[in-house]
Amino acid sequence: MGVLHKLFAATNVSCRVRACRRSCSELDRIIRERFHVGSLSPDDALNLFDELLPQARPALLGAINLLLTVVSRGPSSSTVRDGPTLAVSLFNRMAQEGNKTVALDLCTHNIIIGCFCRMGRLDLSFAAFGKILKAGWQVDTITFVNLLRSLCAEKKTSEAMDIVLRRMPELGCTPDVFSYSILLKGLCDKKESQEALKLLYMMVDNAGSCPPDVVSYSTVVDGFFKEGEVEKAYSLFQKMWMKGFHQML
Repeated sequence: MGVLHKLFAATNVSCRVRACRRSCSELDRIIRERFHVGSLSPDDALNLFDELLPQARPALLGAINLLLTVVSRGPSSSTVRDGPTLAVSLFNRMAQEGNKTVALDLCTHNIIIGCFCRMGRLDLSFAAFGKILKAGWQVDTITFVNLLRSLCAEKKTSEAMDIVLRRMPELGCTPDVFSYSILLKGLCDKKESQEALKLLYMMVDNAGSCPPDVVSYSTVVDGFFKEGEVEKAYSLFQKMWMKGFHQML
């Protein structure tokens, strides 16, 4: 009788667990609401990912991408010590367990490219970028931002320049002012402010597509100052002033 009682109790617990399991739509709502109000911690994102993945559906990919984004921003808790690495492991789990129900999209791969870049694995970042091209997705500027930052951080500004001036247009992705600003800063950090100035003037000449903004000018002005080129810095600042950008400083 004791054994029967235990089996009955265990069955009741199992039923209660199944009854309490939250639906896909409820989890989707919770994730989106908490993400947008900023109350979703990496620990919470991990728990929600474990709960959501077994029920994964194509419509839930947006919520899963939000969870990956939150985890990748760690560390911010005792559990999530290496956010980018952990996000990559979740990505691999999703690719293995959820590939029959959820097709990973451009946003997912953009998140993982960012993770690889923060891990210092530029090689893996470009491998993920290659998968994007192979899948035939239309790339956007977000795809390139982390690649450009990493290349410039490693002083590979010539490769970054090639991406902005050649590869992005070839792939139908027009570089925006933010992309140019990353490249301008990379050149100035390498003490190549004169090259940055040439790029700035190129942006001015092509004003219809991507005119420089206050950040673009300020970056090069600061670069000249750091190189001791005070006259060049002052001259460029005057041009910046005449264009009315001083009102934004």
